[in-house]
Amino acid sequence: MVFGDILKRNANKFPAKTVIVSGDVKLTFREFNERVNRLANTLLKKGLNKGDRIGVLVHNCHQFIEIYFAAAKTGGIFCPYNNHLKQWEMKDIIDYSTPRFLFVDADFGGMVSALKPDLTSVGHFISIGPSDLPFMEDYEASLVKGGSDEPAVKVLEDDVLSIIFTAGTTGRPKGAMRTHRHLMSDAAASVIDLRVEYDEKVLITFPMYHVACEDNIVRHSFMPNTFYIKREGGFNPEEILEYIAQEGITRCQMVPTMVHSFLQVPDIKRFNLSSLRLILYAAAPMPVELLKRALEVFPCGFAQLYGQTESGPFTTCLKPEDHIMDGSEKKLARLASSGRPAINYEIRIVDENDNDVPLGEVGEIIGRSEAMMKGYWQMPEETEKKLKNGWLHTGDLGKLDEDGYVYIVERKNDLIISGGVNVYPREIEEILYQHPAVSEASVVGLPDEHWGEVVKAIIVLKAGAKATEDEIKEFCGKKLAGYKKPKSVEFWKELPKSPQGKILKKEIRKAFK
Repeated sequence: MVFGDILKRNANKFPAKTVIVSGDVKLTFREFNERVNRLANTLLKKGLNKGDRIGVLVHNCHQFIEIYFAAAKTGGIFCPYNNHLKQWEMKDIIDYSTPRFLFVDADFGGMVSALKPDLTSVGHFISIGPSDLPFMEDYEASLVKGGSDEPAVKVLEDDVLSIIFTAGTTGRPKGAMRTHRHLMSDAAASVIDLRVEYDEKVLITFPMYHVACEDNIVRHSFMPNTFYIKREGGFNPEEILEYIAQEGITRCQMVPTMVHSFLQVPDIKRFNLSSLRLILYAAAPMPVELLKRALEVFPCGFAQLYGQTESGPFTTCLKPEDHIMDGSEKKLARLASSGRPAINYEIRIVDENDNDVPLGEVGEIIGRSEAMMKGYWQMPEETEKKLKNGWLHTGDLGKLDEDGYVYIVERKNDLIISGGVNVYPREIEEILYQHPAVSEASVVGLPDEHWGEVVKAIIVLKAGAKATEDEIKEFCGKKLAGYKKPKSVEFWKELPKSPQGKILKKEIRKAFK
């Protein structure tokens, strides 16, 4: 079975069941499937071929999922773009993925208009919402032109359905290719391990371009559930809590900073959260003390997910029954773990030569599953490194206990996770070096109770040069997405270096302990 068949099945078996609630829009499976078919057939009429990339630059909306399933039914490759990127960053990722179709929220029309002369691969620009740009085609008008029959395309299990972008240590985008087979395996495993029911009401608040959204789409389409979509940006914890109570939400996925925000809401008990069955948290480590407070406040189960865009992402799971406040010291210690491997995953802890390390010792976490990516788009060498000998090398250091629980110790590279979002220091350093007053720069992540980590820049100025913290922040803000911009800047006379001249980030971090 390929993923487009899932929606067809749901429309046949549950035609009147609500699949999406997004603002004032409410669609049944029958209505939703018809819209997807119309979009898919329109794309085919416009010349879409199997393997063509379909770029998506939108805010959270029901059209995001419609485009996803249209890709699934036509053999197109769904490419969601981070809508926080600056113009030059967006050009870089579009140039890399070379989409033939680009769906654009009206808010991003100006950026796309400025980039249009250079976007040579794009043959059709389609606007979600009203646009006065002459080259933009209207989304709803496009649907009218397509037939409602199932698209006459033979899609295979090993066809690529999506490319989800993750940056490398250089900050350049890498696109993880995910096939129908991979996604079906990921869906089935997470449905089993997370005990997903047929009547779930699933809240989506995080940006839909993130791999976590695809994970939720496949999981909760596999079990015909209802998606409640909230537009991302300006996370308001009280508004979300009220929405959960009002709509009877049963499941939601959060990053730890969101959970932290909820716990700051005064008199949180006034919200009726009795419908909640499970809060999933992922994308960043959850401090144990924060987790304990959440367990006391929320009347539901908790589950932690660990994984990467490349891994599925569903790789390990700390299940609700492991989230206990009372028990043996051994069981309580598991709150600091990332749980056990998913039902479809093998996990090993290895040394630098890929030999298994003794139980309890630290090594690199590697995994193998039918759910892991096919490889990186147009990056054979990077693919070979990541999938060496058929095992996905996470780059994370961890250990296993005697019961198979995985503990993340630290990352091998210098990746910063701030608010559940990956931030790559070298990318920021490259920008800092463009400032005329900067001689040397290093970026590290520092612990933060709310964000998990925040970006800290350490700068050595050129002789006789001057710069202020605000000036450096403003300079970065013009060239980088807001979440990448340093939250604080310090000026040092020199940076610690090894005998070989390599800047020692470990020594920099020690200065802030």
